[in-house]
This record gives sequence, C-alpha cells and structure tokens, in this order.
Amino acid sequence: QQGTHILTLIKAVGATDGDVCEMGAGFSSTPILHWLTLGRRLVTYERDPEWFRVAHNFQSNKHRARLTKDFNDVDYDKHWSVVFIDHSPPKPRTRGDDAMRFKNVDLLVLHDTEPDEIEHYGYQQVFDKYKYHYTWKECKPFVSVVSNTIDVTKWNHAD
Repeated sequence: QQGTHILTLIKAVGATDGDVCEMGAGFSSTPILHWLTLGRRLVTYERDPEWFRVAHNFQSNKHRARLTKDFNDVDYDKHWSVVFIDHSPPKPRTRGDDAMRFKNVDLLVLHDTEPDEIEHYGYQQVFDKYKYHYTWKECKPFVSVVSNTIDVTKWNHAD
C-alpha cells in the first residue's frame, strides 16, 4: 500500500518547526512534505534518477532536491527537526545504518517497520538508540517514529 506514512509525517512536521530531511523521494512523501513545510527548509535526497525527477518537480527556494550517488553527501551533523527514512542505500548498507548517522534530530520517521522487515532494514539499532518510540500499525507497511527529546509513546493518529 502507498502512503501509510502520511499521517505520521503530518504529525511529526506539526510537532516541530525546523528543517526537514527526506531520505528517498516518493509519490506520497515528497508532495506531502513539500506542502507541509512551506516556509521551512526541506531537502530531499535521492539516488535513483527517475525518483529524483519526481522530487525535482517540487523544488523551490525552500525545497531542494539532491541527486546523490550513495547518500554520503547528506548533512548528517546538522540539526534536523524531522528526518524521514525511506531510501535505498547502496548494499550492504541499510536504512538503519544511515539513520544512525544523524547526530541531532528531533523526530526520526522510519518507513517499513513491520517485525519481519526490521532486520532487513537494519532498524533495531535505531530503536535501541532512542528513548521514545511509537509504531503506527493500522495497515502495512508500518511506520515508526523515534526521538530522544519528544515523547511519542502516546501518539494517536486520531488526535
């Protein structure tokens, strides 16, 4: 199913007010993040040229699309309010490996976190690093959000 991350992204962006990083462009995430972050800085990183074209169509003075060869040029040291992880890093690296590279993030949103996918995407190390964790399980693929500063344990998408 497409777009299972939309409600979590809306909640995450609404709970913060700083810059947003999208790791991996998509038909659902890129447009919604573009409109949710009007007036804020959004950077979309993508390594697939076709998906990069999707992101590039939304580029503006506040939304930058970056074509990357291997995601090594991402600003992992910068403070990000929200980072959305839904990309395809070069093997053997996992999404979790890249998520662990972010040094200062308020909310980290992880796509595809159903139990049988956690090992494949290398997410367990991410869950272990963060104090607060919430997973939306209403439909697959699951979406999780983790934080060390914002208590997401009682998030309810009906709010």
